[in-house]
Amino acid sequence: MELAVRREVARFRPDVLVAHGIEVPVDLVPTVGLLTDPLAGAARWGRLRGVRQKLYRSRIEKMAIAVAPSTAACRRIEDLGVAGASLRVAWPGVDTAEFRPEEGGEESTLRLLYVARMVPDKGQHVAIEAVKGLHDNIRQQVHLDLVGPIEDSAYFTKLRRRAEGAPVAFHTEVAELASWYRRADIVLFPTVGEEVFGYSAVDGMAAGKPVIFSKVSAVVEVTDGIGVAVPPGDPKRLGEAIRELVRSPDRRRELGRQGRELVVNRYSWDRAIERYEELIREAAGK
Repeated sequence: MELAVRREVARFRPDVLVAHGIEVPVDLVPTVGLLTDPLAGAARWGRLRGVRQKLYRSRIEKMAIAVAPSTAACRRIEDLGVAGASLRVAWPGVDTAEFRPEEGGEESTLRLLYVARMVPDKGQHVAIEAVKGLHDNIRQQVHLDLVGPIEDSAYFTKLRRRAEGAPVAFHTEVAELASWYRRADIVLFPTVGEEVFGYSAVDGMAAGKPVIFSKVSAVVEVTDGIGVAVPPGDPKRLGEAIRELVRSPDRRRELGRQGRELVVNRYSWDRAIERYEELIREAAGK
């Protein structure tokens, strides 16, 4: 891919190169690098950890501007030893027309939704244990949908065992996500790992749903504290938060309204594009 990019840059002669990640060459023209999490999967790097961090640091430092999706992500990039002079924050965009509230009739069963890859860091096991720990009169009122691809088959097998006898269903191959959010009543995001943004929470807010999320830095940041924050890895506290929202339809509606308003004003694609254009112009000036 690097050779192909070099050929296209030589042919097209752009003023600025916008790169998603660090895989493309960044020494040709001023480059705006859209970064996600350069430390993702670091626990599996083993002896190569130092080498990979050095590679990331070298590539990022050559960018005119390195763009992170949150202030928390910036801090993780700085953990690599990258100086902060070229780091900027640009929140990603959300399709607020697709991820939108949908009015429907009240059902006797409240649908809890958690959308995420099936890996231990995402904490699906916490959601399952929280639902299993609900008192019978509350557990009989809810159903948990776990939506997302299987990326750790051993973990997924354990999840299936944990969920036996509980009102939990797995959906590992879905064509789109927006309709799942529209059908949900409460969105969960019980991640136990460090996040750099938190789409599961923000997409739920875009759909006008109340969100219960783990109190980790990036998620508290991007939700602006709207929703119910619980300690990561604590199924008891998550269960308490679920119970409170099940019993409080007015609070569910108000949190959904506040979340939708935040997303429209901060994360709509119109807002995101304005910020990206601003950063591209800054890079061009360099």
